[in-house]
Amino acid sequence: MKRVLFALSVVAVAFAARLPAAEPAPPPKLVTDRDALFRKPQVLNLTIEVGKKEVEALGREPRKYVRCLLKEGGAEYADVGIHLKGAAGSWRDFNDKPGLTLNSDKYVDGQRFHGMDKFHLANSVQDPSYLAELICGELMRDAGVPAARVGHALVTLNGRKRGLYYVKEGYDKQFLRMHFGSSNGNFYDGGFLRDIDQDLQLISGTGDVANRADLKALLAAARERDEKVRFEKLEKLLDLDRFISYVVVEMLTSDWDGYPSKCNNYRIYHDPKTNKITFIPSGMDQMFGDTNWPILPDWGGTVAKELMRTKEGKKRYLARLREIMEKVYSVERLTRRLDELEAVVQPALASVDAGAGRDYKNQVNRLRSAIKERARNVNEQLKRLPPEK
Repeated sequence: MKRVLFALSVVAVAFAARLPAAEPAPPPKLVTDRDALFRKPQVLNLTIEVGKKEVEALGREPRKYVRCLLKEGGAEYADVGIHLKGAAGSWRDFNDKPGLTLNSDKYVDGQRFHGMDKFHLANSVQDPSYLAELICGELMRDAGVPAARVGHALVTLNGRKRGLYYVKEGYDKQFLRMHFGSSNGNFYDGGFLRDIDQDLQLISGTGDVANRADLKALLAAARERDEKVRFEKLEKLLDLDRFISYVVVEMLTSDWDGYPSKCNNYRIYHDPKTNKITFIPSGMDQMFGDTNWPILPDWGGTVAKELMRTKEGKKRYLARLREIMEKVYSVERLTRRLDELEAVVQPALASVDAGAGRDYKNQVNRLRSAIKERARNVNEQLKRLPPEK
């Protein structure tokens, strides 16, 4: 018993260690350039050239960066890092329509593309509307949850037109600074179907708590047997308002493949200023698939599941769900946004794929209908809830 108490005290001391001061704000021009890219719907024209040796290297290690040349309009960005991205459903090899991650300052310090050092080109093969992640990201941010912004691009890769992609803001240090005021905290990639009890990849963190003490403390709190104590400990370690909002939006958009349901498609940031943890969504391309998704599903992620097993956690979740349905999830506003996006994306898609361009309205209409039906279904489920005791 003494050994257990000693080990827990070591974790607690490490977790509560004094952390470095917040970093200076990013240069205003980078913020302006980045914001301008996503301020209004537009479709970029990007050309990427990857040398023969680099293509061969990607064939051997597709997720390891190699150099490429990126062109947009009259601008050229030399020695940009590039690697392939995607999981089981979206993975395509280099000669097909690959998902791509680009890092503009991987080999050239300070080089930025529209204010970003890192960004993704998603092939959207699982979302023919090309809009799900954009819409769901906006819902997340409107609910107070950090989420990457999304635009669009036509991509030519090594002389071949590969079609329409969506451009996704990278989870780089500037993304963290914009949302948290610092990028010094531990930043983790949830990886593929992995919960916080597993060895998540530490992407970055300067002088933050060591040996994953932040995640260990959160896991210990989630495993606390006493319900009241469990909630109190989770509230102390989590940015609880953000986490509950995150879980609500994941449920509203029927995300069967996110952390709350499946321990997938997420990042975690430990904020050095508050000593609290925030979950950040990612990979929101298969949304609204089941408009009858229960508002109280079988939770998969340990933190979501154990929080929802507390009376106070469930109470706050349902209260926030009602609030988001009233103030954030507006069918009228969401469908107007789809109208605006369709008008810009459809002509670009038709220019590279006439058939997909003709069918595009059907794909966007499917999303429109799902958004409307989901609102009706969630409100019906809320009415059927038994009175709170």
